[in-house]
Amino acid sequence: MNEVRNILEQLRKAKTILLILLFVSFILFYYKSLITEVVESKVKKDDLKEDITNGVLIHQMLNDLMLTYKSDRAYIFQFTNTIKYFDGHHRNYQHMTYEVCANGVSSECQNLQNIPTSLTPLFLQDVMLDKMIYRDIDSLQETSTRIELKKQGIKSIVIAPYFKDNKFVAYVGLDYVKEPYNGKFDYRKFKARTNEIGFILTQ
Repeated sequence: MNEVRNILEQLRKAKTILLILLFVSFILFYYKSLITEVVESKVKKDDLKEDITNGVLIHQMLNDLMLTYKSDRAYIFQFTNTIKYFDGHHRNYQHMTYEVCANGVSSECQNLQNIPTSLTPLFLQDVMLDKMIYRDIDSLQETSTRIELKKQGIKSIVIAPYFKDNKFVAYVGLDYVKEPYNGKFDYRKFKARTNEIGFILTQ
């Protein structure tokens, strides 16, 4: 008799557990879209918060870089490849994504978006090879780029590339607009500073 009671008790417990599992399954199924929306919203909010925080930090670091090297403009360019040709190749673009300027110096950020990399191959090659250090902008080899930079009032320019996983993903630069740069320039220290900025940029 006791055995029968034990079996009945176990069956009641199993039934209760089964009902609980069915109820939880029903709730998860019925509210799946709502739960997914809440989770995704939380992730997006965290991503946005991190992006804003990093953006503020990058602007501060650029401003410090500009002041340290007594330039008139500091900026970052990043790359995208948004157009795909019929042969499967992508067209690469460069965009100025961050910029700080000294008092009295014009901002160029709005004018420097969606620039095809094919228009400035020699310029970008110099950047990649750590050769973009021109005290006199007239010494720049690429004519079209030299003309465009002079339109922005640039007299001297220094740029360092940033690589992530061996890929050229961005570059950080300084423009000298009011006066050309005539002092000593420690490019190795400059490159170390720009690498710090690049690390924050690509997190």
